[in-house]
Amino acid sequence: MPAHAINSSNAVLTAASLVSFVVIGGLLVGVSVVRRRLDLAAAIAVTLAGSFATTEFLKSHLHQRAGAPGQLAHGFPSGHATVALALGLSFVLVTPDRRRLVVATAAAVYAALMGATLVFFAWHFPSDVGGGFCIATAWAAAAAQLARGPFDRGIRGRLVAAALVLVVVAAPAALYLRPGLSFSTTSPGRFWAAAAGIALVAAGCCAAFAYANAQKN
Repeated sequence: MPAHAINSSNAVLTAASLVSFVVIGGLLVGVSVVRRRLDLAAAIAVTLAGSFATTEFLKSHLHQRAGAPGQLAHGFPSGHATVALALGLSFVLVTPDRRRLVVATAAAVYAALMGATLVFFAWHFPSDVGGGFCIATAWAAAAAQLARGPFDRGIRGRLVAAALVLVVVAAPAALYLRPGLSFSTTSPGRFWAAAAGIALVAAGCCAAFAYANAQKN
């Protein structure tokens, strides 16, 4: 792909990410305040601010990846992926239980599409996207404790078993897709493998978060 086309796509992606972060995040906080749910407003603010700050801190302070070109040298974790999932999980948090599954699904799809786009345009390695998803989920889970009401459901054995299966599957996948200059989006098989892994991580994060907070509102 020509350099000018890559630069144009990067500019559009950055603008879309910043606008969504400010506008959608602000709307979620505002709606929560109007509903007199200051606890949810605080949880959303902490999720978004904490995720963004953590990602930027790590990108600035982690060692540069030797041999990686351009932005890939300081690409872990992905800020775009962090913002995408942080916004999605914020939506999940403010959504009533009866509609939470639909919203969690939409959040996973949005985050997965964002992550796949980042890999396709060679902005990030798949591991950068996964790292951003993990940061967003960690902050959302911590911030959810600010919302009223305790967790009303325990962790079922099937959920634990599913998590273990994902870990077992992810281990060889991570080895196959490990960061390195051998990764190229010109190889369709490797790109689709990366996209599938990104989608699985996004779905797992959203599903676990939605389940854990199923009875909080």
